[in-house]
Amino acid sequence: MAVLSAVELEEQLQEMIRRLRVAFSPVAIYLFGSYAYGRPGAGSDVDLLVVVEESPLDPFSRDARAYRALAEIPVPVDVQVYTREEFERRASLPVSFERTVRHKGRIVYAA
Repeated sequence: MAVLSAVELEEQLQEMIRRLRVAFSPVAIYLFGSYAYGRPGAGSDVDLLVVVEESPLDPFSRDARAYRALAEIPVPVDVQVYTREEFERRASLPVSFERTVRHKGRIVYAA
């Protein structure tokens, strides 16, 4: 897959956000990884972390719902869904993936 231009990325992000809002009513969506950090390569996917207020679904089921919502998006996507409590707890650790996303990622949607 070719690297998305800034315009193409923004167009795809807006559609992803629209679909994720329908599926989850998120409080925040972060873009992280190579596209957020300005270093995408030919094999780069779009990395998203979705934060929801709460959910009756377990983490695997939340992620599966997100992938279903994004199934027809024509670019590779990696998506993870956290409840606010899960994300806040893990982001408060001195060293964690979630902390990195919070500090280096780009918020592309906030309710």
